Amino acid sequence: MRTIPTKAALIVLAVAATTLAGCQSEDKTVPTPPPSVAPTASPASNGIKALSATEILKRAKAALREAKSFRAEGMLHQDGEKALIDLKVSGLNFIASVSFGKATVELLSIGGKRYLRPNKQFWIMSTNTRQGTILAQAMGDRWVAGADKDPAFVDLFAIGSLDGLFRPTRFDIGAVKEIAGVEAVGLMDFDDIEKKLFVAATGKPYPLQLTGKSGAELAFTDFGATITGLVAPPGSRVVNIAELAG
Repeated sequence: MRTIPTKAALIVLAVAATTLAGCQSEDKTVPTPPPSVAPTASPASNGIKALSATEILKRAKAALREAKSFRAEGMLHQDGEKALIDLKVSGLNFIASVSFGKATVELLSIGGKRYLRPNKQFWIMSTNTRQGTILAQAMGDRWVAGADKDPAFVDLFAIGSLDGLFRPTRFDIGAVKEIAGVEAVGLMDFDDIEKKLFVAATGKPYPLQLTGKSGAELAFTDFGATITGLVAPPGSRVVNIAELAG
């Protein structure tokens, strides 16, 4: 089973404009000038540009933990295929959809338990046409429990954290660029030089975007938002993977 890499991100930070009242002249013959408006202030730097790559990544993870929730959505390339990802995280829980063409699998992690729900094409991709068709017919729309213990599926669940999306062993600071009006510092993975994680250099140091080869891009948004759909399925809608193996 393929390892799912992770996604890039967007965030828009609001900047308040301040107005300055014009000064009236004491000479009443001189017309009062109209109020002047100060130029829009630049967002305050959060200081990460002066830090090491390791410290920047540490602060990005801390910002996500403080936010408690976020969304990561976009496209990555894996094994020559496009992987479409929509991930919603709330604390240690998450719900996600990962698609390779017509093959799609839903992932759910809640309360320490993990489930997946593949469609027919995903079952076929993971086995073969005959076995995949049989599994799809037997499972219907039920969830599979215990899949995170199976080597064929365990890597799928790695996307539920920033560690799973961006886990370099050797990395350093790369390019600095603007993302949706926000300056961001790029962290470059030496083991995959096309993979870069961009972290906001103003406001909270949130990860904003994860980029990769062939235009891959994962956008991080919805920091601190309420995540819906994080509900454990009832027992009647769950099958343990050990039962499938038997």
